[in-house]
Amino acid sequence: MSITANEPQRPSLEMLRQLTDRRVFEQLLDAATLTRSEIASRTGISKPTISESVRRLIEAGLVVESGRQVGGRGRAGTYCRLRAEAAAALAISIGPDGVVVGTFDLKDRPIAHVEEAVPVPADGSDLEPILLGAVQAALRETASPLRSCAVSLAGPVNRQTGQLIPVPHPPFLIGEFAAREILARVVSPPIEVDNDVNWAALAERQHGKATDLDDFVLCYFGPGIGAAVMVAGSIVGGRRGMAGELAHVRTVGAASRSLSLFECFSNWNLLKPGSEAIDVQRVLAILDGGTAADRRKRDQIAAAVAGAIDSVIALLDPQGVLVGGPWGSAPGFLDLIADRLQPQDKAALVLRPAGLREAPYRDGVRIRAVAAARQAVADEF
Repeated sequence: MSITANEPQRPSLEMLRQLTDRRVFEQLLDAATLTRSEIASRTGISKPTISESVRRLIEAGLVVESGRQVGGRGRAGTYCRLRAEAAAALAISIGPDGVVVGTFDLKDRPIAHVEEAVPVPADGSDLEPILLGAVQAALRETASPLRSCAVSLAGPVNRQTGQLIPVPHPPFLIGEFAAREILARVVSPPIEVDNDVNWAALAERQHGKATDLDDFVLCYFGPGIGAAVMVAGSIVGGRRGMAGELAHVRTVGAASRSLSLFECFSNWNLLKPGSEAIDVQRVLAILDGGTAADRRKRDQIAAAVAGAIDSVIALLDPQGVLVGGPWGSAPGFLDLIADRLQPQDKAALVLRPAGLREAPYRDGVRIRAVAAARQAVADEF
């Protein structure tokens, strides 16, 4: 009997096998060990079908048997576990705190870790050999085949090309820098590059203070100023990757002048000497409010930051705004911002401190790298 155009085609036997293998793989990602009966119970797939799938995954080198079940009624089963070391993910962060390279197995367990200091500000040509050296050192300690690579860069990134986007007043990286092109010399899987605040937002969405928010803005205040925009659970990068560049949003500066947020800090002489980076320690001292002059300056900083955030809220209408970073998380600073915000529906806006304080972009880039490695393995089924 032929199938007409109006009749849905049934899945082929090979497709059903692939779907079953993927279900088994996913179950073993989430558990240390499972018997075939336990996998069948979890998936609703018959035990004979699961047994055949496990056999295929063992032959493929992704699963191994790991001991017999003891106790209980009925015939004892054999435990199976995922060979998490069968593939590796590469996560890289590049910023003022250095080049940090890590490899991880399919269970998100660390394999290798390498850190290298970098000069600040860094020139792209000087940074290239530091990056390549750190990556090659990590790969020498990683026996598993590499299946993914994700890179966090402290600067705006063209996510299509992986190149740094030149901007006025870069706080960290100057000159040209094409991370994807550089890494392609030593890394074979696809390389995903994005800016550090976007990766931090992914980490906040996964296990920080934004797990209940589909639409939010993460504002990061440190040596540089940035923001990440998440809409419907996905990062919005913009045409070139410049979405979220909060430093260039105009606000009210000294003498009620219209200035970009970065220009405010420049006019307040709060940049590090010979640098376009904000002097974090000086800003923290001002926000502490130890003197009357500090308290006046603190109020000016809070008003300028609130003005920039107000513009973002008016444009994007997010569910919430998270505020973090080395000086963005200073005690009492969020309250100062909240007092000065003027959104149309202030009562409905969720305003929170960021939940992840210590290099959250490293969490985000690791999460993405491991997820991409898992997907690459699953796509082979």
